[in-house]
Amino acid sequence: MNQTAARWWGLIGLAMAWLLLPASTWGADISIDIRPGEGVTGQKMLSDYFAPLKNTNLDTGVYILDSGKPGATALIIGGTHGNEIAGSVAALVALENSIVTGGKLIVIPYTNRSAQSVTDTRNHIDPRHLVKSRGGERYLTYGDRRTDPVDQQVEDPDEYQNPGGYVLKNGQESRNLNRTYPGKADGTPTEQLAYAIIALIMEEQVDFSLDMHEANTPETDRRDNGDYKPGGNKRLSYTLVAHPRGLEMAAFALLAMEEDTDISMKLEESNTEYRGLSHLEIGDATPCLSFLSESPNPGQDRERKNADVVGDPNYPLTHRVGMHLRLFKHLADAYADYNGEALIIEGLPEYDELLAGNIGQFLN
Repeated sequence: MNQTAARWWGLIGLAMAWLLLPASTWGADISIDIRPGEGVTGQKMLSDYFAPLKNTNLDTGVYILDSGKPGATALIIGGTHGNEIAGSVAALVALENSIVTGGKLIVIPYTNRSAQSVTDTRNHIDPRHLVKSRGGERYLTYGDRRTDPVDQQVEDPDEYQNPGGYVLKNGQESRNLNRTYPGKADGTPTEQLAYAIIALIMEEQVDFSLDMHEANTPETDRRDNGDYKPGGNKRLSYTLVAHPRGLEMAAFALLAMEEDTDISMKLEESNTEYRGLSHLEIGDATPCLSFLSESPNPGQDRERKNADVVGDPNYPLTHRVGMHLRLFKHLADAYADYNGEALIIEGLPEYDELLAGNIGQFLN
């Protein structure tokens, strides 16, 4: 067996060991399939950066693709919300295909793993979606927006005041990871999860991060006859939100994005009055330049029935995954131009390749 093959099968063994962790570690209702590619040089748990998460359903896998050469260090965050499947799948495509030849890439595919165990409460989307991957049949998971109440361990408050002091009238938002940054070491489990991500960013000296999300499609309103009409909630889909320190870098990335994909995205600056979101709090709490992207997910449309979150003809998963990954590539290029430190990735599928295929062919 040659060295490459030996490494490949060793990584498969790591993945299978990961999948077969006991229920006391994983939780009875969480079944996540991760198959690291040969470019993965290390695997950790988020509890390696913040020990109180160990043996809880908030602990999650962290995958490192390190070239061993100088360059930028970047973090891809998928699965902040369990019902925003494109972020998790984009992270899987990255860690199962990429080989980093300059700098270091860190990938968290299921950042709030607890949310994967909860059935989608918005549109009751099927929790498992079968695809045919390079290794055969494989299921992609679809969860809920927030941490499982059982894992939170405390009842939702009537109102939630997050670590930044912002008050949310809906107390359930205390279980929304993207309202709890920068987290608290002695806070609720969801606040501790946010705290652990900040700890990872500091320890790994991450230069820039992309938190990948999904929103409503641009056609969210129904006519009386059931057809969709243009308009609706266009505020979030096809948006890149940037910390104030990263605005210029983001603008150049979006120009490049439109030039090579014809995808026109909006650029928003983090609202400094609305505390708790990753793109603002990561950038405020650490030297990392933080960004958040939004793709259009049919499963987010409240009026849409039986949404196909994988094969929708207008918003297929391949398009949404490709959007996030191509945007990340352009952010990396912009970071190199501005700072002189490059993240060089080989093997990451191009947007056109993804769009022309099916998502399974890009997964192990």
